[in-house]
Amino acid sequence: MAAQHHTLGDQEVGLSGKVGFFWIVMNRDGRDALLCNAIELSDAEHYGEVLTHPGGHYEYWEAMKQRGPAWLRARNLSAELLRTEYEDWPRGRVVYHVKKAKFITYADPRVRTGARIALVRTAFRMADIKLVVREDSHYRLPPPSLIPDAEY
Repeated sequence: MAAQHHTLGDQEVGLSGKVGFFWIVMNRDGRDALLCNAIELSDAEHYGEVLTHPGGHYEYWEAMKQRGPAWLRARNLSAELLRTEYEDWPRGRVVYHVKKAKFITYADPRVRTGARIALVRTAFRMADIKLVVREDSHYRLPPPSLIPDAEY
């Protein structure tokens, strides 16, 4: 995959990945699927030392509900999503740490399977990029897990 060239302040980096937020949900066959909003680094905003998507899970989920079952069918996603809340599904966010020059995924521990990480990698164009996965209190159901950071 050819890397795209982005200028990040005074640091120039050749990258192909995206940033954004996601959920692991069900497709119409009951299998894992990704519902996400991923954007190019050139469209991301700075938040401290990272580049991130300016939007959030709640707003996107509410907009998805307004779009209705036809919108979900067009994406092969289950209409069951319309009867649930955004916190009901494993979710996370992909950011890019500018100084460390790496992508970090903050995610619910239930995302940490090879198949689910592969869904994230595909949607965020990170097939050949090292990905650090961390837990975050925003994306976890109680009680807190003690799983350490992992690299995939």
